[in-house]
Amino acid sequence: MAYEVEIKAHAYPQLKEVIDSFTGTEGHPVNKDDVYYAMEGDVSPRFRIRDEGDELLITAKRNHREGGLECNEELEFSHGREDKETMHQMALMLGYHVFIEKHKEGFEWMHGDVHIELLNVRHLGWFLEMEILSPTDDRNANRDRILALYSILNSVGLCSCDVEAKSYQQMLRERMNSNTSESR
Repeated sequence: MAYEVEIKAHAYPQLKEVIDSFTGTEGHPVNKDDVYYAMEGDVSPRFRIRDEGDELLITAKRNHREGGLECNEELEFSHGREDKETMHQMALMLGYHVFIEKHKEGFEWMHGDVHIELLNVRHLGWFLEMEILSPTDDRNANRDRILALYSILNSVGLCSCDVEAKSYQQMLRERMNSNTSESR
Protein backbone atom coordinates (compact mmCIF):
# COMPACT_ATOMS: atom_id res chain seq x y z
CA MET A 1 0.00 0.00 0.00
CA ALA A 2 1.30 3.44 -0.91
CA TYR A 3 0.77 6.61 1.07
CA GLU A 4 0.73 10.17 -0.21
CA VAL A 5 2.78 12.67 1.77
CA GLU A 6 1.56 16.11 0.76
CA ILE A 7 1.28 19.78 1.53
CA LYS A 8 -0.75 22.58 -0.01
CA ALA A 9 -0.02 26.28 0.23
CA HIS A 10 -1.78 29.48 -0.72
CA ALA A 11 -0.41 30.66 -4.05
CA TYR A 12 -1.10 32.95 -7.01
CA PRO A 13 -1.47 32.36 -10.78
CA GLN A 14 1.86 33.96 -11.77
CA LEU A 15 3.64 31.21 -9.83
CA LYS A 16 3.23 29.06 -12.96
CA GLU A 17 6.15 30.81 -14.65
CA VAL A 18 8.33 30.26 -11.58
CA ILE A 19 7.45 26.54 -11.45
CA ASP A 20 7.97 26.15 -15.21
CA SER A 21 11.47 27.59 -14.74
CA PHE A 22 12.16 25.56 -11.57
CA THR A 23 11.13 22.23 -13.15
CA GLY A 24 12.49 23.04 -16.61
CA THR A 25 9.19 22.02 -18.18
CA GLU A 26 5.91 23.66 -19.16
CA GLY A 27 3.06 22.76 -16.81
CA HIS A 28 0.35 20.53 -18.27
CA PRO A 29 -3.23 21.82 -17.96
CA VAL A 30 -5.50 19.96 -15.52
CA ASN A 31 -9.22 20.22 -14.86
CA LYS A 32 -10.80 18.21 -12.03
CA ASP A 33 -14.43 18.02 -10.93
CA ASP A 34 -14.89 16.19 -7.64
CA VAL A 35 -18.08 14.97 -6.00
CA TYR A 36 -17.66 13.69 -2.44
CA TYR A 37 -20.19 11.27 -0.97
CA ALA A 38 -21.11 10.57 2.66
CA MET A 39 -23.78 8.83 4.66
CA GLU A 40 -26.28 10.81 6.73
CA GLY A 41 -24.59 12.04 9.90
CA ASP A 42 -21.02 11.68 8.56
CA VAL A 43 -18.69 14.57 9.34
CA SER A 44 -16.41 13.71 6.44
CA PRO A 45 -16.92 11.99 3.09
CA ARG A 46 -16.47 8.29 2.51
CA PHE A 47 -15.38 8.45 -1.15
CA ARG A 48 -14.96 10.73 -4.12
CA ILE A 49 -15.74 10.50 -7.82
CA ARG A 50 -13.37 12.69 -9.82
CA ASP A 51 -14.10 13.58 -13.42
CA GLU A 52 -10.71 14.22 -14.97
CA GLY A 53 -10.44 14.24 -18.74
CA ASP A 54 -11.27 10.89 -20.31
CA GLU A 55 -11.77 8.97 -17.10
CA LEU A 56 -13.30 8.92 -13.68
CA LEU A 57 -11.16 8.28 -10.61
CA ILE A 58 -13.00 6.72 -7.69
CA THR A 59 -11.09 7.28 -4.46
CA ALA A 60 -11.44 6.44 -0.77
CA LYS A 61 -8.92 7.95 1.65
CA ARG A 62 -7.87 7.71 5.24
CA ASN A 63 -6.41 11.10 6.07
CA HIS A 64 -3.87 11.85 8.72
CA ARG A 65 -3.23 15.57 9.05
CA GLU A 66 -0.73 17.38 11.23
CA GLY A 67 -0.82 21.11 10.67
CA GLY A 68 -0.38 21.51 6.94
CA LEU A 69 1.22 18.11 6.37
CA GLU A 70 -0.97 15.23 5.23
CA CYS A 71 -0.23 11.55 4.94
CA ASN A 72 -3.08 9.80 3.18
CA GLU A 73 -3.74 6.12 2.70
CA GLU A 74 -5.58 5.95 -0.59
CA LEU A 75 -7.49 3.32 -2.53
CA GLU A 76 -8.26 4.39 -6.06
CA PHE A 77 -9.37 2.96 -9.37
CA SER A 78 -10.28 4.46 -12.72
CA HIS A 79 -13.31 3.91 -14.88
CA GLY A 80 -14.65 5.25 -18.17
CA ARG A 81 -16.43 8.55 -17.76
CA GLU A 82 -19.45 7.35 -19.77
CA ASP A 83 -20.76 5.79 -16.53
CA LYS A 84 -20.54 8.97 -14.44
CA GLU A 85 -24.30 9.44 -14.05
CA THR A 86 -24.83 5.73 -13.32
CA MET A 87 -22.19 5.83 -10.60
CA HIS A 88 -23.80 8.93 -9.10
CA GLN A 89 -27.25 7.30 -9.10
CA MET A 90 -25.81 4.12 -7.60
CA ALA A 91 -24.24 6.08 -4.74
CA LEU A 92 -27.61 7.75 -4.05
CA MET A 93 -29.42 4.40 -4.25
CA LEU A 94 -26.99 2.92 -1.72
CA GLY A 95 -27.87 5.69 0.75
CA TYR A 96 -25.04 8.14 0.16
CA HIS A 97 -25.63 11.84 -0.40
CA VAL A 98 -23.46 14.50 -1.98
CA PHE A 99 -21.29 15.84 0.85
CA ILE A 100 -19.57 18.56 -1.16
CA GLU A 101 -18.46 19.35 -4.70
CA LYS A 102 -15.13 20.85 -5.72
CA HIS A 103 -13.72 22.15 -9.00
CA LYS A 104 -10.00 22.64 -9.56
CA GLU A 105 -8.17 23.77 -12.66
CA GLY A 106 -4.61 24.73 -13.32
CA PHE A 107 -1.33 23.03 -14.15
CA GLU A 108 0.73 20.04 -13.10
CA TRP A 109 4.39 18.99 -13.24
CA MET A 110 6.56 16.10 -12.14
CA HIS A 111 9.84 17.05 -10.51
CA GLY A 112 11.70 13.85 -9.70
CA ASP A 113 9.31 11.91 -7.45
CA VAL A 114 7.26 14.99 -6.54
CA HIS A 115 3.92 15.68 -8.21
CA ILE A 116 3.34 19.44 -8.27
CA GLU A 117 0.05 21.18 -9.07
CA LEU A 118 -0.81 24.87 -9.21
CA LEU A 119 -4.60 25.00 -8.98
CA ASN A 120 -7.40 27.51 -8.82
CA VAL A 121 -9.97 25.95 -6.50
CA ARG A 122 -13.38 27.46 -7.24
CA HIS A 123 -14.52 29.72 -4.38
CA LEU A 124 -11.18 29.37 -2.54
CA GLY A 125 -8.46 30.73 -4.82
CA TRP A 126 -5.03 29.53 -5.91
CA PHE A 127 -3.04 26.77 -4.19
CA LEU A 128 0.21 24.96 -4.75
CA GLU A 129 -0.17 21.23 -4.03
CA MET A 130 2.80 18.89 -3.82
CA GLU A 131 2.84 15.19 -3.03
CA ILE A 132 5.30 12.36 -2.96
CA LEU A 133 4.53 8.65 -2.53
CA SER A 134 5.83 6.64 0.39
CA PRO A 135 5.54 3.01 1.49
CA THR A 136 4.75 4.16 5.05
CA ASP A 137 2.81 6.81 6.93
CA ASP A 138 5.52 7.06 9.62
CA ARG A 139 6.57 10.70 9.97
CA ASN A 140 10.17 9.87 10.94
CA ALA A 141 10.59 7.51 8.00
CA ASN A 142 9.21 10.26 5.74
CA ARG A 143 11.48 13.01 7.05
CA ASP A 144 13.44 13.26 3.76
CA ARG A 145 10.22 13.35 1.73
CA ILE A 146 8.79 16.09 3.95
CA LEU A 147 12.00 18.10 3.68
CA ALA A 148 11.92 17.72 -0.12
CA LEU A 149 8.39 19.18 -0.25
CA TYR A 150 9.32 22.15 1.94
CA SER A 151 12.52 22.67 -0.05
CA ILE A 152 10.52 22.97 -3.28
CA LEU A 153 8.06 25.28 -1.53
CA ASN A 154 10.93 27.59 -0.60
CA SER A 155 12.59 27.25 -4.02
CA VAL A 156 9.50 28.63 -5.78
CA GLY A 157 9.27 31.58 -3.40
CA LEU A 158 6.69 30.42 -0.86
CA CYS A 159 7.29 29.62 2.79
CA SER A 160 5.86 27.41 5.51
CA CYS A 161 3.62 30.32 6.58
CA ASP A 162 1.75 29.87 3.25
CA VAL A 163 0.90 26.21 4.03
CA GLU A 164 -2.81 25.65 4.66
CA ALA A 165 -3.70 23.30 7.52
CA LYS A 166 -7.39 22.93 6.61
CA SER A 167 -8.68 20.57 3.95
CA TYR A 168 -10.45 21.99 0.91
CA GLN A 169 -13.62 20.27 2.12
CA GLN A 170 -13.41 22.05 5.46
CA MET A 171 -12.77 25.42 3.81
CA LEU A 172 -15.63 24.94 1.34
CA ARG A 173 -18.04 23.85 4.09
CA GLU A 174 -17.05 26.85 6.22
CA ARG A 175 -17.66 29.09 3.22
CA MET A 176 -21.06 27.49 2.60
CA ASN A 177 -22.01 27.86 6.27
CA SER A 178 -20.94 31.52 6.39
CA ASN A 179 -22.91 32.26 3.19
CA THR A 180 -25.97 30.56 4.69
CA SER A 181 -25.76 32.54 7.93
CA GLU A 182 -25.15 35.83 6.04
CA SER A 183 -28.27 35.33 3.92
CA ARG A 184 -30.52 35.02 7.00
